[in-house]
Amino acid sequence: MITLVLVESSLTRVSEKLKNDKIRSNYAKVYGRFYDVLDLNAIPPRERSSLGPKEGRPDIVHRSLLCATDHPLFLMGRIDLLIHTLNGRIFRLSKGIRPPRNYIRFLGLMEKLLREGWVGPREGEPLIWEVGGELRDHLKGNVILLDEEGELRDPFAYLSEMMERGGGKMTVVVGGFPEGEFSEEVRSVSDERLSLYRGRISSSTATSMILTYLYHLEVWV
Repeated sequence: MITLVLVESSLTRVSEKLKNDKIRSNYAKVYGRFYDVLDLNAIPPRERSSLGPKEGRPDIVHRSLLCATDHPLFLMGRIDLLIHTLNGRIFRLSKGIRPPRNYIRFLGLMEKLLREGWVGPREGEPLIWEVGGELRDHLKGNVILLDEEGELRDPFAYLSEMMERGGGKMTVVVGGFPEGEFSEEVRSVSDERLSLYRGRISSSTATSMILTYLYHLEVWV
């Protein structure tokens, strides 16, 4: 079983300081109404200077989730999918989830999730729900951090070795933010750092690449 975690994801609520009439008006112009999800596209340039380099990009989370949930390995039920946010909240996604492809609908879903801690039916298992504990509590097997500064290796041989060492379990950690370094917490829970390319690639590309390598090992080896 493979656990995939989007860590330090750029998915947070709008701070009280930014919930002013100008910001709300900007959200309405861009997205039709105010969504309590911090998004740089709806923040005036003058206000952006107060934000950190990892903040305000829920679109990265959206694209990465679509890549993960569209992938055959997820459809086969072989992936446990989690979101770890910049402020340390952790959300687990159900194995049958199909995130909205429309970004505005996705913002509405994330607004409810960040406010209430869950989304989905009122009876039975929710689609996404908040889980307790620390990040390390949800990682299984060998923990591999995808990092452009990590070791560049043949992914098939490397992942096969890691799966064997982990007894068939593995956690892959992908950054869910636009730029900046991984926090010490994320580095401390990672056993290995793997680079997939000699340079920077997007979170969604990294997600798609690593799952495709793992699918090959699962199905064809």
